[in-house]
This record gives sequence, structure tokens and C-alpha cells, in this order.
Amino acid sequence: MSPLAVAKNVQAVNELVLATQSNQPEQSVQKTFTSLINAVEQNNYTQFISQGNAAFKEGITKQTFIQASGQLAPRLKKGYSAVFLGNLNQQGYQVYLWKLTFKDRSDDVLARLSLKDGKIGGFWLN
Repeated sequence: MSPLAVAKNVQAVNELVLATQSNQPEQSVQKTFTSLINAVEQNNYTQFISQGNAAFKEGITKQTFIQASGQLAPRLKKGYSAVFLGNLNQQGYQVYLWKLTFKDRSDDVLARLSLKDGKIGGFWLN
């Protein structure tokens, strides 16, 4: 391989790395997402609502959380990967999307996290 071909390959790899890095959420957003997923996996309602705004805390009852966690926690515990898909600006909220793929090869889940002023306004797992 000629030095020119190697240089072009290195440039292509560097561009791919930059594109991949730019398609990541801010560190604080990723930390919030991870905290929510961990709370679901551990069935920890207090942790789950801790960063939410008033409407989020009121809208997610402990019973609703326990029911959802009971369905998803076993799948999370078997292993999963989360791939960030991107974000949207909707009604004053920043909405972040992840694809959850499970080791048990069951259906994927779309995770949707809505944030405004550093507070969680919504978190959906579809």
C-alpha cells in the first residue's frame, strides 16, 4: 500500500471517529440516562424520580414504576447495549433517544428522555 493510500485511510478513520463522537449526548445527559436505567434494573423508585421535575414525580406513581420495572428489570439484568440515536427539540424540551438491544435477543426498546433546565420531564421505554 502506498503512503498516499495509507494517509487517505487514516483520514477516513479519523473522520469516522469524529462523526461517532459528535453523535453522543452530553456527559450529564448520558449520566442521567444511565441513572434511570439502573433505577429500573434495581427497582429503585426513589432513585428513578430523584432528578425529575414536579410533574414527572407526580405522574410516575410507585405502583406504576414497580409494574414497569418488574417487566424490564429481568431483561436488563441479563445484559443489554444502549446506542444513542440522537436528540430532538420538542416543546421547549431536549428529547434524547437510545435504542436498547437485549442479550436475550427479545424485542428492542426505544428509550426517550426529555429534559428541561436539567430536570427530567419524561422517560419512556417503548
